[in-house]
Amino acid sequence: MKFEKSADGQFRLMMSKAEADKVSDALLKKAGELNRSTLDFAYLAAEAVLSMDNNFRQPESFYHGESHAS
Repeated sequence: MKFEKSADGQFRLMMSKAEADKVSDALLKKAGELNRSTLDFAYLAAEAVLSMDNNFRQPESFYHGESHAS
């Protein structure tokens, strides 16, 4: 996990998929004790992990009216 501040004053948090998964799981287990901002971060991290697992891509020809039905 890496946390840095840019020259223009913005902050950036970078973490691996495994780190994001671990952080979101730990935070969501304590959801009843946490404030809204922390929960928003936990849900955002969990959503990022799930989107990394989703490799679905719509076939290009779908938008050109071709049928893939058999």
